[in-house]
Amino acid sequence: MNSNVNIALSGFIRANNGLRLIQDRNCIVRHTRSGSSATTGVKLISGGGSGHEPAHIGYVWPWDAARCRLWGRFRGTIGDGHPGLLADGGHRSRRGQSMERARSLYGYCRVRMLLNDDDCSIEDSMVARSVGKRGLAGKVLLIKVLGAMAELGFSLDELYEYGDGLLRKGHMATFGFTFEMTDGDKLRNVELGKGLHGEPGVYKMDECDGFESIVWFMMERMVKKVPEFAEVVVLVNNLGGTTEIVVGVFLDVLTKLLEMRYRIRRIYCGTYFSSLSQVGLSVTLLNLAYNDQLLVYLDHEVQVASKLFGSGQSFHLEPSDRVKFDTIVEVETRPNPDLFKIKLQESSTSLVNNTLHHIAQVLQTSRDLLNAFDRECGDGDTGNTIANGATALLAALATASIDLLHPAKMLQDISTILQLSIGGTSGAIYSLFFQAASKAFQTSTTNRFAAVTLNHWLMALAAGNDAIVQYALTELGDRTMLDPLRQGEFRLRTAVQQGLPAMDCVEIFAAACGEAAKDTQHMRPRSGRATYSASAGDGSVDYRFPDPGAHAVSIWARSLFEAFTIFFNK
Repeated sequence: MNSNVNIALSGFIRANNGLRLIQDRNCIVRHTRSGSSATTGVKLISGGGSGHEPAHIGYVWPWDAARCRLWGRFRGTIGDGHPGLLADGGHRSRRGQSMERARSLYGYCRVRMLLNDDDCSIEDSMVARSVGKRGLAGKVLLIKVLGAMAELGFSLDELYEYGDGLLRKGHMATFGFTFEMTDGDKLRNVELGKGLHGEPGVYKMDECDGFESIVWFMMERMVKKVPEFAEVVVLVNNLGGTTEIVVGVFLDVLTKLLEMRYRIRRIYCGTYFSSLSQVGLSVTLLNLAYNDQLLVYLDHEVQVASKLFGSGQSFHLEPSDRVKFDTIVEVETRPNPDLFKIKLQESSTSLVNNTLHHIAQVLQTSRDLLNAFDRECGDGDTGNTIANGATALLAALATASIDLLHPAKMLQDISTILQLSIGGTSGAIYSLFFQAASKAFQTSTTNRFAAVTLNHWLMALAAGNDAIVQYALTELGDRTMLDPLRQGEFRLRTAVQQGLPAMDCVEIFAAACGEAAKDTQHMRPRSGRATYSASAGDGSVDYRFPDPGAHAVSIWARSLFEAFTIFFNK
C-alpha cells in the first residue's frame, strides 16, 4: 500500500488544487470549468513511470496531462478532441500504441509524437537502431518550452517542428551519473552515463577524489553536441537521493569548469526528474543558439506543482477531484463504423472463448519459467507481467467484457486489457500488436456480415508485426518476440497460399513460433535494455535460455493449437 501509485496520486491532488485524477488510468489533468479558455489549443501529454517524481505530475498546467504508473511504465490515451502532442523519450512502443488507439478507436487524427533522446553519454556507434539514445532530464526543458508555445497559441505542427529541430540538430545534451560517498569524502562505485530506469552506466570508476574528473569527462562528451563558447542554460537534476550539501559542492565544481567553455545564462538546480531516489545527478546543457525565443519560453510563467517554472501556489484554484475515465463527458469514443462489418458466426464464439481461456491459463502456469529466463539478462519479471495479462484476460472473459463476435472489436478489447495489466515494454508491444492487428478486420465493404477467412487472420498477424517494426524499431534477428511472430507469419502465409486446412495452418504457425523462439538462445540482443548488458568482449553469445519474450510467444502459439485440437476432437 505504501507504494501504491493511485493512492500516491490521490495524495498529490489533495495538496494541489486545480487538478483532476482519473483514477482508473493513473492520469492527472487540469481541472478546468466548462467554457474555460484552457479547453482549446494544443494539448501535451507527457508520460512516464512513477519513481521519477515530480515528473510528470508536477508539470501539469492547463495545456497538459500526465500519465503515471509503478516502476517506470507508461500508458497513454488521448483524452480530448483537440490536437495532441506526445513529448517523451524512450518507451517508443507505448507512445506508438497511444497514437494508434487515438486514431483508430477515438477518431483523433491530429496527433504527433516527439521522442526526446538527449543522452550524450552513448556514442552513436554504440546505439542499436531499435534502442536509440535514452531520454534524460532534458525532457523537463523540452516540456516547458513546448508548453509555453502551446499556451501562446502556436499550432501542433509548429510545436512539433520546433521540438524536433531542437533535438535533431543536437542543441541539448544531458549526462547522468551515480555514486557512493565514503567517510573521507571520496566517491566510489561511480557509474558514468547512467540511465533513469536503472540501466547500468556506460563507464565506471572504482574511486575518485571529487567531482572534478567527472565533470571533465562529462564535458568532453557534451562538447560534441553543444559547441564551446555557446550561450547555454544549465539544468542540474538531483536523481532524488543526493543531499543538498553534496549538490552544492558539485555545483561549485561544475560552474567553475563550465565557465571555461560556455557562457551560462541560466542555472536551474533541484529534483525535477528523479530516479527512484538514487544518489546521483544529471547535467543538461541547452544551446540558446537554436532560437532567440528559447529564454522567453523558459521564462514564461505558469502555475504548476513543481517549483521549476511556476509559483506552485494553487490555493485559489478549484479543489482537485477524482473521477472514473468513463464518466468524463468530454471524452467520447468514436469507433470506426467499419469495426463491425466483419463478423464471426455465432457458433464460433464458443471456440474463441475456449481458446482465449486455454491460452491465458497456460500463460499463468508459465510465470516461474519465464521469470527464470528473464533473469539471465533482464530484471526477471517477464513471467509476472505476462501472467498479469493472462489473469486480466480471464477476468474480462468471465464478465463478458470482450466482444467475441466482431474480430476487430475483440482485438481492440484485448489490446486495452493488456495495456492496463501488463507493465514494461512487453505490455506496450502486445497492446500495440493487437491494436494494429484489428485493422485487418476493418473494411469498407457494405456486406455487414462478411465472412471471416484464414487470410484475415494472416493479414492481422502481418499488421501487428509491422506495427512492432514501425514503433519498436526492432527487426528479425534482434532476439525479441518479433522473431517467432515473424517466422510464424512467413510459414503461415506459405500454408495459406498452398490451400492447406485451417488446423494444419495453425499447427504450422505454432511449430514455426516454437522453432524461432528456441533459436533466440544463440542470438545477441539488439533491442531493448538487454543490449546494454550483453557481453561485448569477443562477440560470442552463450545464453542458457532463449529470449523470454520470444518464448512467451511460442507458449501461447502452442496453446492456440492445443485449444483448437481439444475443441474439434470433442
